[in-house]
Amino acid sequence: MEEPAKQLAELKRYLEDRLASLTAEADNLRALIKIVNEALTRVSFKPASALEEVREATPVNTQPQPSTQPPRGLETEMLITASSRMGNRLLGKMYIGEGYVRVVPAQDLEFNINVPPFRQFLVEKVLEEMRRRDREGVERGEMKEEDAIDYDIRAKGDTLTEIFIKNVSDDRRIRELKNAVRWTFERMLEKISSKG
Repeated sequence: MEEPAKQLAELKRYLEDRLASLTAEADNLRALIKIVNEALTRVSFKPASALEEVREATPVNTQPQPSTQPPRGLETEMLITASSRMGNRLLGKMYIGEGYVRVVPAQDLEFNINVPPFRQFLVEKVLEEMRRRDREGVERGEMKEEDAIDYDIRAKGDTLTEIFIKNVSDDRRIRELKNAVRWTFERMLEKISSKG
């Protein structure tokens, strides 16, 4: 009975942290939209949608790339930091490229892929669930097989070096991945710290 209660308490903590994070993010996004709208009003009479069409038509990467590897030159870096109760410590970085996401743990942290909740939560409940939903979409004819999400856990021995997730372009999915990785890495860090 003690283990389910502990898991529920951890899940509750994750949900509360995620809600606080999403609320802060929504407030920041609203403020940024207001600033952008004001700037657009000053510099252009074109509607923002017309400017967005021009931006989307601009090629992202004109360099030829090998077909086996996605382009690595144009990545957006996002920091994955622990919550304030853990001192906002850097846990890792998420690199967002054209249709893929890479997660790399902070250099000073050695996360063992066998330490819970890495496999039990991040792999089985998050990554596998996303893959299952995409496979169902393929079966229903809603998406192509080659567009379905897939992932690769890269490790040196048992130490995580990178999580590579291909066919991710949806902002909602990127946020979901970042929050799940952050929560997982926080729990793993707690276990490392308690042993140290």
